[in-house]
Amino acid sequence: MNNYKELYQLLFEVKLPLPVWQMRFDEKKGWLGIETRDADTLQNAFYVVDTQSGNLVLADYKPKAGWWSGLEDIYGGCLYLHRGNNQQYGQHEGIMAVNAVSGQTLWEQPHYSFYGLATDYLLAKESDQDLNEFVYLDYETGTKIPAALTLSEIKAALSHFQAQRQQQSKVPSHYPENNVFFAELQLFMQETINTEAVLAMDYLETGRYFVIGYYQKQPDSKYTYQVAVFSITGALLLQEKLKTDATGIGLDNFFILNDTLILSKNKDSLLGYGF
Repeated sequence: MNNYKELYQLLFEVKLPLPVWQMRFDEKKGWLGIETRDADTLQNAFYVVDTQSGNLVLADYKPKAGWWSGLEDIYGGCLYLHRGNNQQYGQHEGIMAVNAVSGQTLWEQPHYSFYGLATDYLLAKESDQDLNEFVYLDYETGTKIPAALTLSEIKAALSHFQAQRQQQSKVPSHYPENNVFFAELQLFMQETINTEAVLAMDYLETGRYFVIGYYQKQPDSKYTYQVAVFSITGALLLQEKLKTDATGIGLDNFFILNDTLILSKNKDSLLGYGF
């Protein structure tokens, strides 16, 4: 029997005190920005993980704004957070740039709303202005930059920068049960590891291996979500159970950032594998 464990390595396991609410990639640094949130109190905290080592670059950072702050993006070692103009509904207003290592607030624009990142500027909107009116902010200082682009030029700039960032990250394709490719993956799992997948499947392929995320029905009609990693020739390398007692379909269960396969387990743990 072949020992495939020598083909991969568990690089890290990070346990967080609260469930993961959302995550963003810093492809430039190879870091992962994470917002955790307590489901009952809605209090949140922010973490930054180095995806090569699993070290916490920033831990348990809590803005003064409380639960109505949230994560917009992370890039170049800077967290971009929003605040809210309504504590009950959490409407986004305000931008705060935070050093992802020290937690120091670099700048703040309380009357603008975050829209996106481009190569040379952060794109924002004034909350009470026309939908097509944008403001261009300097990454480092938050000050306004003189610019006047058309809407099509803005969309092109955002798309170009996003495409550059995505060269360092990969996310799986999602296939619900009624999709044709779901049936092909389901048959592969039946023939390869004698597993009956249901509900939906996630698929991510690299030049060296591919990953399939799949649901299995439990006796109580809830679901277990697992991932299986195969060599490019179809040999099973790794299986990991990520969720039990799931009542529906979830996303962001696994992804690749700077060649590290990252698995989100039980909503509060991250596993990093190198292949």
